[in-house]
Amino acid sequence: MPFVNAALAVEAVGFREFEEHQLGVLITPWFVNLVILPVEDLSTTHSAGAKITIQFPSGPIEFTVASDEVLGTYLSAVLFSSVSDIPNQETARMLADEVMCEVFNKTHKKHVMSRRALFSGASTA
Repeated sequence: MPFVNAALAVEAVGFREFEEHQLGVLITPWFVNLVILPVEDLSTTHSAGAKITIQFPSGPIEFTVASDEVLGTYLSAVLFSSVSDIPNQETARMLADEVMCEVFNKTHKKHVMSRRALFSGASTA
């Protein structure tokens, strides 16, 4: 399948406590997403597919409500919908670690950054 990157494996990276939930990056051979779990308190007020904006020190990020038999209700924000350009698992981990640092970086709140600038460290100012 052309959208699968065989150099990547499923891995949860950098999960940490965030407002009584766990926030981290999920790497797969198909995508890389920022994930918040569990969020069972949303299951009665938001259906799967609903969009929710969460405020972080770096600014707002839009998440999609999702549900899984094992995980329950969780939130997911797409970081990379295509992972074909990520050469290996180590690079994917480095990107995930950088995302986790940038999400909590208050200096980005003053200006909007493109996803390219976020991951390259370039400034849009």
